[in-house]
Amino acid sequence: MMKRKRSFIGFLSVVICVTVFAVGCQSKQPAVAPVAEPIIPQDQPPVVATPVNPPESDTESVDSSVPAPATPLPSSEKVSLASADTETKNATEPDSPKGKTPSSKPKIEIENPYTQAKPTLLGLTLKTNTSEILNKFGKPKDEFVMDEDADPMIVYDYGDFLIGFNSKKEVHFIDVRSADVDPGLNGLKLGDPVTAVNKALGKPTANSNYVITYKATGAMLKLDIDPKTQKINSIKLFAD
Repeated sequence: MMKRKRSFIGFLSVVICVTVFAVGCQSKQPAVAPVAEPIIPQDQPPVVATPVNPPESDTESVDSSVPAPATPLPSSEKVSLASADTETKNATEPDSPKGKTPSSKPKIEIENPYTQAKPTLLGLTLKTNTSEILNKFGKPKDEFVMDEDADPMIVYDYGDFLIGFNSKKEVHFIDVRSADVDPGLNGLKLGDPVTAVNKALGKPTANSNYVITYKATGAMLKLDIDPKTQKINSIKLFAD
């Protein structure tokens, strides 16, 4: 009986010693560091690039609303004796120079119609002086100078027609510009068909699709023709 108690106590002692040894070994093991959880980045707002303004230039900006200075028209464009355009009046010229405007259109009375022996236009012969023109038609609507030639000419603009004077103050050319006036060509007027020219004036000196001319001593009658409509669009008498 005694031997069994000693055997049981011995066995129990061995179990206690093994248990104590095991606990001691576990206490000596190094502590395991905790595993860090991965950090999940939060959504970031998109990065917007801010434009960088260039430095202001020291040069003053040009105001585009200010119009460039207009180039003045040469005086030679005011009246062109060889032009087929019946509306050559320069828009930049004043309508009534010196504040003088005629009250009505000048009255035209054809006392001397055109003949090849005595060429006239508006009943006027060349070399008529300025005083006779003023007495007949009054003051012009406009007045300007053509100085593209060596001999400058003073031009009276009566609206429906122009009269140019040389340095001697004599008529150098007459330019009819309106179908409202009778040029004194035996009924022929601006806008009439070219077929009516021969009937009114006879056979011309020269004839083309653009110009019909009648040459006389010291004078030239020129009729400009529109090649498309075959109608008269300009009538001029000038010193040859």
